[in-house]
Amino acid sequence: MEPANSEKQLYNKDKSGGAGNGKLYLVLLVVAVCFAIAAFIIAIVSLSKQNGSSASPSVVNVGSTSGSADYEDDKVWLLQGGGVGINQFYISEETGQLEGFFTDFVNAVCRIANKNCKVVVSSFTNCWNSEAGETSQGGFGLMAGWFDACTGFRVTPERQRTFAFSDQFTKSPPQAFATLPGNPKNFDWQDITGKTIAFFDGSNGDEHCLAKAEGIVGAVLPAENIRHCLPDQCFDLLKDETVDAIFADAIAFQGRTDVEEVTDNLQACPVGGSAMMTRYDSKLIDWWNPAQAKLLASKEYHEICNDVKVGHGHQPGFDPEDFCINY
Repeated sequence: MEPANSEKQLYNKDKSGGAGNGKLYLVLLVVAVCFAIAAFIIAIVSLSKQNGSSASPSVVNVGSTSGSADYEDDKVWLLQGGGVGINQFYISEETGQLEGFFTDFVNAVCRIANKNCKVVVSSFTNCWNSEAGETSQGGFGLMAGWFDACTGFRVTPERQRTFAFSDQFTKSPPQAFATLPGNPKNFDWQDITGKTIAFFDGSNGDEHCLAKAEGIVGAVLPAENIRHCLPDQCFDLLKDETVDAIFADAIAFQGRTDVEEVTDNLQACPVGGSAMMTRYDSKLIDWWNPAQAKLLASKEYHEICNDVKVGHGHQPGFDPEDFCINY
C-alpha cells in the first residue's frame, strides 16, 4: 500500500535533511584533518628551531648528582668524618668542630676544585661495617646516600668489591697488636691461638684482614674470640682484661700511654693508603682527583702535613713523615 500524501511529504523531508547532515559531517571532517596537518607541520618547524638554537634552556635534574652542570655547581658535597681522637681527625675542645689533617686536606681540595663541601661527623660503621665472623659490607649511611663519600678510608680488596676510591693521598700504614703496658699476659702476637682480640668498628683492620696475615699462628679466629667495638670501648675492654689485645692500624696506638704496641711493621690489610671512598655511581672522583693532584704537587700539601705537628700536635697519632706522600 502506498503511503498517504502527507506521509510522503514527511518522508521526503526527512530524507532530504539526512542527506544534508551527511554533507555537513563530511565538511567538518575535512576541516579537522586540515587543522591537524597544519598543527603537525608547525610543531615540526618549532622543534627544529629549538634544536638549532644555542639559547635553548638546560634541563636540571633536581635531587640527583647526575643533573646539569648548573646543578653540580650548586651541590653541597657531604663528606663523612669521624672524631677518633688522633691528629688526623678529632673534635676540638675549643671550637667543638672536627679538625685534623683530613679536615685540612679536604678543605684544600674542595677549594681548588671550587666545590662547596661540608665534612659531617658520622660513625665509621656508617661507611663500613661488619659483625663478628660475618662478611664485611658497606655501611648503611654511604649506601643510602647520607653523604657523598667517606674521608680517609684505606683501600682494601674487600672494600673495592663494594665502593670506588679516589687516588690515594697518604701512605699505607702498618697494623699492630697492642696490649696493656708491659704486656702482663705475655701476649705472643705470632701465636694467637685461643686469644680474644678486639677490632675497631668500621676499620680496615678487621678479623678478615688478620686472617690474611703471614706468620701468625691461629690468625683465623672463631666468632666467639672476636670483639667489635668503638675505639674507646676497645681500650676499656683491654683495661678490664675482657680481651687479650687490640688489632688495628698502628696509628691508633701512637702517643698513648695506656697501651703498648707489640708488633713491628705488620702489613696485613690495605693495598693502599687513605682515599675518598664513595659509591660507584658517584661523580665525586671526576672532580676530586684532578684537584687533589694539584694539591699534592703544591707547597700547600707540605704545609698541611707540617701542621700535623704545629696545629694538631697536641693530639696523638703518626708524625707527618709516616703517612704524608713525598714528604
